[in-house]
Amino acid sequence: MHLPAAPSDTQILGIIDAWIADLARGDYACAHARTAHDAYYGWTPALLRAVIEGYGSPEAYADGSVYRVTPAALASGAPHERCVERPDGQDGAEAIAEARHSLPLNGAWSDLTATFRVESAASGAKLVLQDIHVF
Repeated sequence: MHLPAAPSDTQILGIIDAWIADLARGDYACAHARTAHDAYYGWTPALLRAVIEGYGSPEAYADGSVYRVTPAALASGAPHERCVERPDGQDGAEAIAEARHSLPLNGAWSDLTATFRVESAASGAKLVLQDIHVF
């Protein structure tokens, strides 16, 4: 999904909110299609599911717990992370912005956090999923 060439923080967070809603519906394929992906991680819909269910690891959680994304409006507490940061015009910086957003899991906001990069693209900008891990 593309963003305007100079997306606002609200536009960036709006796509992340839609991505979280996709995950809450269990539609990992739609969530995967909503963003571009950092080649290093090799994201697939199945890997997204495994990493979320394993609380940041593609392996099963140590105590056997399985984590699922809760609709944001139904999660207790507040996100630990929900921010967009803009680089200070560093030389060679590819990113227009970076974003971090906590995930609501099993009914509450967690410290499992998705990180994204916003990059220039031919038709504007794109949101790139980088990592999902505990901060």
